Amino acid sequence: MLDMQIRQSRGLSEIAHVRQVRFLVLREPLGLPYGETLFAGDENPNTLHVVAYRNSQPNSQPIGCLTLMPPEIISNEKQQTISVQLRGMAVLAELQGMGVGSKMLAYVAELAQEHRWDLWCKARQSAVGFYAASGWRVVGDVFDIPKIGPHFRMELTCEANL
Repeated sequence: MLDMQIRQSRGLSEIAHVRQVRFLVLREPLGLPYGETLFAGDENPNTLHVVAYRNSQPNSQPIGCLTLMPPEIISNEKQQTISVQLRGMAVLAELQGMGVGSKMLAYVAELAQEHRWDLWCKARQSAVGFYAASGWRVVGDVFDIPKIGPHFRMELTCEANL
């Protein structure tokens, strides 16, 4: 089993590690520049960056990341829910399929349960099966994100909101 540690930070304190993994996994393979690894909202102190490290050493190499955007409150006549977008999920190519991504999703699912958040993401078509294996469901039809490709909206609903 892979020795790894998951840490979280807010705002820009760990953004260099997040951007490094985003570039190697999400941007470089598409020929996109490093500059496209800084997402709108990354600097917000309420944005939560989750980074998986190879081990628990302070100078350990980042091997995976994801970002949770600040919560939004959504109300209707039946209930009020707190919706949080997961974005920029990435695991180094050589470690994909070794449980890093699944552990990060389990980590944020636990946070969601604790805080009563509903999670959603724009999943690349190639990643739908990965998210579905962790309980996420597709909502709606395929759509295209320019320069990136086909995506689906996926959601993970907090049990407390049902």
